[in-house]
Amino acid sequence: MSNVYYDTAKIKLERARQGKSIAQLAEEANLSPKTLIRIEHSKVIPRPQTVGKIAAALGKDIEEFIINTKL
Repeated sequence: MSNVYYDTAKIKLERARQGKSIAQLAEEANLSPKTLIRIEHSKVIPRPQTVGKIAAALGKDIEEFIINTKL
């Protein structure tokens, strides 16, 4: 099974597009703002469950944030 990678820049862009602050999205996703900041700045590799919470709070499918690594 291959690893799944998430486009954390796309998460940040979608949050900004929707006009949500880090604090607002963190609250809606039931995450700490610190966690969201670390994800958006690629300081951590988020777990699928975490990206799922973020995607749901943004009204998106988790698949929209998956990076296609197939060649």
